[in-house]
Amino acid sequence: MTTLHTSTRLESLDALRGLTIAGMLLVNNPGSWSHIYWPLEHAAWNGWTFTDLVFPFFLFMVGVSMMFSFPRRLARGDSKRALFTHVVRRSAALMLLGWWGSVWWRMFWTGGGLNDVAAIVLRVGFTGLILGAVVLLAGTERTRIWKWIFIGGASLFAVGSVLLGFEDTVWSGITHIRIPGVLVRIAWCYLLASSIYFLTPDRNALIKWTIGLLGGYALWMMFVPIPGFGMPDLSRGFPTGDTPVGELFSNWAFFLDYHILGSHTWSVRQLQDASGQLIWSFDPEGIISTISATCSVLLGMLTGQWLTREDRNPSEKLNGLFVAAGWLMILGLLFSIWMPINKRIWTSSYTIFTAGMALATLGVLYHAIDMRGWKKWAYPLLAYGRNAIFSFVASGMMATAMIRIRMADGTTLKTMIYEAMPGTPEMASFIFGISFVTLWATIAWLLDKNKIYFKI
Repeated sequence: MTTLHTSTRLESLDALRGLTIAGMLLVNNPGSWSHIYWPLEHAAWNGWTFTDLVFPFFLFMVGVSMMFSFPRRLARGDSKRALFTHVVRRSAALMLLGWWGSVWWRMFWTGGGLNDVAAIVLRVGFTGLILGAVVLLAGTERTRIWKWIFIGGASLFAVGSVLLGFEDTVWSGITHIRIPGVLVRIAWCYLLASSIYFLTPDRNALIKWTIGLLGGYALWMMFVPIPGFGMPDLSRGFPTGDTPVGELFSNWAFFLDYHILGSHTWSVRQLQDASGQLIWSFDPEGIISTISATCSVLLGMLTGQWLTREDRNPSEKLNGLFVAAGWLMILGLLFSIWMPINKRIWTSSYTIFTAGMALATLGVLYHAIDMRGWKKWAYPLLAYGRNAIFSFVASGMMATAMIRIRMADGTTLKTMIYEAMPGTPEMASFIFGISFVTLWATIAWLLDKNKIYFKI
């Protein structure tokens, strides 16, 4: 029997989380979006690439982590109500962070100066309002201080807004905000999967929920007629300006995102007519695909329940991971014959297949780190994983700043750095991305060495 090197955490899970965050930073930050090696791009429509594995891996890990924390908190006396309240607060904090990431840059890049005192008051207040709300929702021992920061921020924001007549780039960002997003999807999937767990924590019940949701989603997406279009056609990709109006909504994700979210979607996926009227919109983290994305969390929860079983030794757990990984990948590929693997609309086959890939990757890391104790090589990943949300949010803010800061000749800071990279345009773009990941690995390492962790 192989000896498990015990720890207060499942360190292979931290490493997988760190690997996923590093992957997110790499694919989100090429030197140039016009010059990318194909594995670092999402599949144009059906199919998958390395990039398409990143987000489902993270949701899968959310589920695994829940099964290490929820039962432990319930065992020490926390009530289900208290724990669910914590889930709701944490989900709200993640949503606020996601929306903050969409608008924060408008406080500094206004298209003009910040000579108006009211504009400065509004920005100071907005920062205090959001920061205070996130910290209070996430939980803090310094509640009184953060309440005053929140109240003061809200007051200043209100005063600045009134003085400016609610006309400001910050308000423009708020009123046109993208409602979905990566952190928003994580929050909703976490909340929905937690709700299912608190209702029916039994393993067999979770399996039934997963099968039922994936099956129901597949039936809806493939066989329920769409108003104005007819039977869904998942072979059709994104429409273009030349697509006839009657063929714009070829699947339910397109239809619902446009009719419910309107312009509050990913701006890259919007179409206007000749008069500038919005005629089609879509978000890859949209409404209906959240159903199958939640199943990525549920599959992670089932994995977490397996890993926390006391009647199985580490070798048996490892074998279980690899067997389940193989079956899920095969089932996902078989299912794709009818419902194609597609990250954009998070198809059921995509959920199943990527969960298998995540299981296999976790199995490799579990064997190397938790069973064999080979940790030194994985330390950068562990450091990333221990500050995952901070690394994602702060690096995203840095990336946004780099395309907003301009040199004297009008070139952005990002372009200037990219153009200084050696090699072909694709190689230079890749080196830029790797350098960005390395920089944030260093920051994560420094934070970990100093025991500084930002938790939501």
